[in-house]
Amino acid sequence: MSNESGHTEKLGIDDCTVPETSVSVYEALYRRRMAWDFRNQPVPRDALDRMLATAVWAPNHRLTEPWRFFIIEKGSAASEKVAGLAYDFALQRSGGEQRAAATRDSLLKTPVLIYAYSTPGRDEEGTKENYASVCCAAHNMALAGVAEGLAVTWETGGPTRHPDLAEALGAEADWTLTTMLSVGYPAENPRSERTPVANFVRWLD
Repeated sequence: MSNESGHTEKLGIDDCTVPETSVSVYEALYRRRMAWDFRNQPVPRDALDRMLATAVWAPNHRLTEPWRFFIIEKGSAASEKVAGLAYDFALQRSGGEQRAAATRDSLLKTPVLIYAYSTPGRDEEGTKENYASVCCAAHNMALAGVAEGLAVTWETGGPTRHPDLAEALGAEADWTLTTMLSVGYPAENPRSERTPVANFVRWLD
């Protein structure tokens, strides 16, 4: 939203509508899982709007607001385009038609794809901080997805690496792709295990 001077208006916490949910923060943290198989069910736009709204509240040093998101829904021309690029990259990398086709079809079947980019900072330190902030923003959306009954899957592999992807999406050349998020209602019940945190913690005197 822009005011008469052309500047974007800022939102405070009192301007935000907090969705009602029975899912606690801790439950979302523990239940968040990636899924690779989604139900053939559209994701409501209002659910996506609520998830995206949480992204801009991620930790962000100097409030640089480095996040840029491109949303692609199943069945769109953009979906066909990025799936085709993923197919081409997979074919060139592995040389296997079957694997490349599986990569393409996986993207085509995904209800929603969200490409999250990070803008550069004033220096190397700022660029790193911006990238970290966009990672946090993506995680905010993944946690909000739990409350919406959705799975949010991170992808930084082959489907994100075609050299023409940024141009196809409309991203600027100096932006960095942080992750591609696949969003949908899971058709599986993914489970995971973690090493207890005590193995990684040192209390210092």
